[in-house]
Amino acid sequence: MLKNFKLIAFFFLLTLQSLQAFPSERPEKMLERVTDQMLSTLKTHNRELKKNPQGVVEIIDKILVPHVDETAMARWVAGRNGWQKATPSQRALFTNEFRDLLIRTYASTLMQFDNQRVEYFPIRGSIEGKQRVQVASVIREPGKEQIKVTYRLIAKSDAWKVYDISIEGVSLLKGFQSQFSQEIERSGMDSVIQRMKEHNKKPIK
Repeated sequence: MLKNFKLIAFFFLLTLQSLQAFPSERPEKMLERVTDQMLSTLKTHNRELKKNPQGVVEIIDKILVPHVDETAMARWVAGRNGWQKATPSQRALFTNEFRDLLIRTYASTLMQFDNQRVEYFPIRGSIEGKQRVQVASVIREPGKEQIKVTYRLIAKSDAWKVYDISIEGVSLLKGFQSQFSQEIERSGMDSVIQRMKEHNKKPIK
């Protein structure tokens, strides 16, 4: 009897924890909210950013990065062998430098953002209980063809985190992985970390 009670209590707590952990905000709404906040902030600080483009890094770090699963992205990009062979210290350094590289890559694109409009499409069907989802979107600009962008997100505790972005069907992570995993195998993790560190010191143009 006591054994059955403990078992029922265990599954009840497990279910309760699962319900509490699932994100309350829909992923497409979160992306729309973060995009609006980002573009609004850029517009507010437009004059300052023209004088100091490096300022966009702080804006991205504050608004966008909290919604990105940077550790999962770094692990994927390093490749299975590279990540398993790396020490905890190397993994932490690689994740930090890759995070900065992502911010810089996004910053360069964002600085050219002007008259475009981003539209996110609703996810079809229920997402209740799902751990991974995809959100489709398009970037529209007058006089130009629209650009299709797909976000892949994972449920982490009470929030959705982006772990990959595909532009016109081309995965950002796969592009980085083909570059970094081979370089790690050839030159070692420390060499790749150092190269990223030197690249990340250069001013944003």
